[in-house]
This record gives sequence, structure tokens and C-alpha cells, in this order.
Amino acid sequence: MKWYEISIKTTEEAEDAISNILYELGANGVVIEDNEIVSKPNLWDYIDEDQFTKKDYAKVCAYFPESINILELIHTIEQKLKETAKYINIGEGKIAVSDVDEKDWAEEWKKYYKPVEIGDIVIVPSWEDYKAEDSKTIVRLDPGMAFGTGTHESTVLCLEAIQNYVKPGMNVLDVGTGSGILAIAAKKLLAKRVLAVDIDEVAVKVAKENANLNGVEIEIKKNNLVEGIEEKFDIVVANIVADIIIRLSTYVNRVLKDSGIFISSGIIENRLEDVLKSFAKNGLKVVEVKKWVHGAWLLAKKLCRVILSANLFC
Repeated sequence: MKWYEISIKTTEEAEDAISNILYELGANGVVIEDNEIVSKPNLWDYIDEDQFTKKDYAKVCAYFPESINILELIHTIEQKLKETAKYINIGEGKIAVSDVDEKDWAEEWKKYYKPVEIGDIVIVPSWEDYKAEDSKTIVRLDPGMAFGTGTHESTVLCLEAIQNYVKPGMNVLDVGTGSGILAIAAKKLLAKRVLAVDIDEVAVKVAKENANLNGVEIEIKKNNLVEGIEEKFDIVVANIVADIIIRLSTYVNRVLKDSGIFISSGIIENRLEDVLKSFAKNGLKVVEVKKWVHGAWLLAKKLCRVILSANLFC
């Protein structure tokens, strides 16, 4: 099968925002090339250090099926880039298009994706032989064409939060599950029930395959955010983008228990204030904020009917 590769020359500051734009437009995979490779040589979405020449720009490449209307897509991307440039430096923003075979991009990156330790969790590619210490929890993963290898900062922060807050017997909802990595980690940390949803059929298929690979029982289904979900959960996690998190904050109280925790990530720093305002408006109390270079992670709790002084976990 043939694919279109769309590459955008930009800045490291804007690479997360542009990646999010491309995923929202239907990209089946995104690869980032920037100068962080020198300090993070084990990340799957960075080229080999030996092949790397330092550049004064970053490049974001996305892959779209050949059935797409490429001229219309490019026009839409150009408009999105103009909007993004109003609040973040996107650099040159030059778009280039080329044709590639599926094998060229769907397999080649695997040589750069190695086991990654995040606290007591080790994310291990399905094709790697790996034996961890007994104290470690292994999550085997084949992200395929779905988002989520466990190496991106927003995913790392979510995995750290899951380890801190998921307790045995809890019920967890993963919104926008992608490869299923967060849902699988929650189940391996002995969550009683885990529901994982994604609007993308490819992600649902990949997440089911990864759940089977790890031998965990998780309900995974296609769904638009929390639409139609009647249960209440101890923890809701969403590693998506700021606009969708803002939209989700309007409804997330409906699926959170009164003492429930909402973990959200994928928020570029320039949108953090918008997300915080939305949380306050919708009765979510922010109790923890962590940032990476160009983005943020939030931990919020549903406001209790009675809030005791200095008691965040009413």
C-alpha cells in the first residue's frame, strides 16, 4: 500500500502542536526529528545518533493513506499552521509531500524503539527479548499505526501519575487510548475494571491486540469521548490535546466518582491557561501540575460537596 508522507519544517517548540494537528486530520503515524536525539537516543521516533547532523530546525512527518484528497489536506494544514503561528513560533512551516511504501515507514522505525523504564513500569517492544527485575511491571507493546509508544513526554507523565494514583480494585477509564498503553498499565497495576475508548477504529484494533499481547482483560471500544458512558470511575485519564481536553472537561464530572481523579496530558504550554479556566468553570479542582519543555500535565479532582480545609482528597 502507498502512503503520502507530509513533512513540515518547524521549531522544537511547535512540534507537539503540529503533531496534534496532523493526528486530528487523520494521520496514521507521526515521526519527529529534532536535536533532542543526542540526549534521548532510545526513542523510537528519533533517527540514529550516528546518522544525525545537528539542525537549527525540527521536522514533523506524518503519513496519510493515498485515498485522501491530498490538495484539500495540504490546504487545511496550511490554514491550521497559520492559526497555530498566532500563539507559538512555528518557524518556516514549509510543507513537503512525497510517496512512500507502507513497509518503508511502518517497519523501519522499529530498530530505534527500545525498552524504556518509567518508574516501576518497563515499556517493551513486542519484538524485543527482555527480562526485567521482579519488581518491575512489563508492558509489551506494538503501537502499529496507533499513537503511543510510551516515549513521548506526555505519555511518560501519565504513566508516572498512573503509578502514583491507581490502586488495586479501582475502576479506570482511558479516553483516547491510542495503542492502549495507559489502559494496559492501569490493569497491570491491579485496577479492577478498565474501559478504554478511542474514536479511531485503527487505535481500537491496535489496543485490543496489545491487551491480548499482555494477557489482560480490558474493555476496548470505539467511542466519542465519554458519550453514552453511564458508569462512574475512580480515575479518568486522557492523553490527548488541549482543545479536546477542554471539551472533555464539560462532561468528565458525569463519569467521575465524587472523589475521582482526572489525569490529563498533551497540553502545549500556551494552552495551559485555557485548560485551567475550563477546569474551574466545570467544577474540577487542580491539585497537581507538571510541565515538560513545551507542554503540561494536569491532575484534577472532582469538587466534593463538602471540601475540608487543606484536604485535597475529600
